[in-house]
Amino acid sequence: MNHENKARSIHRTGYNCSNSLYQAFADVDGAGGNPPAPRSIGGKCGALLTAQKVLRDLGIDREDELEQAFEREFGFVKCVELKRHRCNCNDCVGVAARLTDELIAAGHTS
Repeated sequence: MNHENKARSIHRTGYNCSNSLYQAFADVDGAGGNPPAPRSIGGKCGALLTAQKVLRDLGIDREDELEQAFEREFGFVKCVELKRHRCNCNDCVGVAARLTDELIAAGHTS
């Protein structure tokens, strides 16, 4: 199961966005510690914050690129805005996982 499907599946069991994404990436060497709380940094989506932390933990300096791609996908990065525009949290979790995988792959080849 890829990280996107794994994160979506974990989220559907009742875990919040941050924990869902972090647990999905638990198999990646170098990612560890605790996930940031949703909205803990500037009100941003917890899935986005956690995806950025995974990249940081792996030494991949592409957090801004991840945020821009997430915003292109949904139009927003802040949880309150995403919810106001009826963005599905499970979609945010899945997209954040997919984008993280893409940046990890790109980060290891550049």
